[in-house]
Amino acid sequence: MRAPATVCQIDRFPAQGAQKATETGFISTHLLVEMWQSPFNLLADAKVVEKALRYGGSGDYHDEQGEVISYQFSPYGVSAKATFGDAHIFIHTWPENGYAAIDIFAGSDEEAYEIFERLKEAFKPHYVHALEMKRGQLIEMEET
Repeated sequence: MRAPATVCQIDRFPAQGAQKATETGFISTHLLVEMWQSPFNLLADAKVVEKALRYGGSGDYHDEQGEVISYQFSPYGVSAKATFGDAHIFIHTWPENGYAAIDIFAGSDEEAYEIFERLKEAFKPHYVHALEMKRGQLIEMEET
């Protein structure tokens, strides 16, 4: 029997232009992600979460590049941070609820969404909601 497909919703908020300024770009893309109904064992243990973050950041579960730091809650649950070049991932898990809150910062849309897709693969949620924000709007002020 085939497993049901993950339900995924993504909201995008347009950047707001500053008054008397012209937009010249953004520093990063920030995805605020909520995952529900992930298996308990994928969210409960820091070592498992660290491995998933390595996969999310590099595409390789065993890649030792980058930095991953985690905190194991008792009896279960994890908060962790992973840094890979200009990409950063932050996660907080509530395995008893099958829930994870994740922030992904990346230098480009493409990189942010690649990390997002790999994390969905690693944590196997049934439902995902993501909010995309542009961070660090670069502007040039006009003379008044």
